[in-house]
Amino acid sequence: MRVTKLVARQAATKDGIIVFSNSDFEEFAATKGRDYHLMFFLNAHYMAKNVDMNLPKLRQEYALAAQAFKRGPHPREVFFAELVYEGSKDVFQRLGVQQLPFVFHWGPDAVVREGRSIKIPKSSECGPSIKAYPWPAEELLRCTTGNTGLAGGEVDRPTVLKHPLFPLALLAFIVVGGYAAWLLYNSPIVKVTALWALGALAVYWFATSGGMYNIIRGIPIYYRGQNGKLVWWMEGRSGQLGAEGFVMGSSYLFFSTTLASLTYVVPRIRSATVRGVASLVLVLLAAFTAMRILAVYGSKSGIHMRTFFSFGR
Repeated sequence: MRVTKLVARQAATKDGIIVFSNSDFEEFAATKGRDYHLMFFLNAHYMAKNVDMNLPKLRQEYALAAQAFKRGPHPREVFFAELVYEGSKDVFQRLGVQQLPFVFHWGPDAVVREGRSIKIPKSSECGPSIKAYPWPAEELLRCTTGNTGLAGGEVDRPTVLKHPLFPLALLAFIVVGGYAAWLLYNSPIVKVTALWALGALAVYWFATSGGMYNIIRGIPIYYRGQNGKLVWWMEGRSGQLGAEGFVMGSSYLFFSTTLASLTYVVPRIRSATVRGVASLVLVLLAAFTAMRILAVYGSKSGIHMRTFFSFGR
């Protein structure tokens, strides 16, 4: 009878998770003679915005595990439930929950004595042994199988590729994208050499600045120091911020631009006097930039390079 009720309530949910109240816990978890297993996910709406806990994302993973078990060979023997603090304070108090998240297994042999506290064995808890967080559905499913001895189905994660409208969206993207590419190819703006040159310089600047490294490794551009001020540059070999990379990338670009100007722009100047002054200025700027780059390299790596001007070093 209780199994029939649980199956009906599970079928009425969108994600396979049955929300329990205090009375539901007494009816389906505290009574004797149960021939099914329960998995419980303890939640609290007032903590939903806590970034560190990320309970909404964890609940999604828990729901994927519930749906996987529902598709498995034992859909009537294991049910995934949720206890929300706002509606189940009595159960929370009896469980002695001190912190969230908390996921545990409740077997058929688990006993609840009326009016007494409920102790959950460490072996029944899911999560403490899982390194990744939010706990993946695959790990929650493995924990469920380990506690119940029953196997579930495969975790089916929703992706864009599995959406029924994906083929139509892909076809529309190909048609619209192809038409846009054709218009762009025949546009006069594509033939402007200056735009290609600026694009090449932008790629060069981004590459030499370590932009992809910052993105892949999650390097912050800056951080706020203990005094509350923004720190853009870390002295010595203690580390490097994203802003430092962009400063050095800009230095490389400036140095390269001065040499390119010395090679391709200065010879086009008709006046010999102006040509000589421009050459001298560009050489001095390039030399100064190169010395600054080498100085930063030395302070960051501890390796000081000897140059023609390194007298007595």
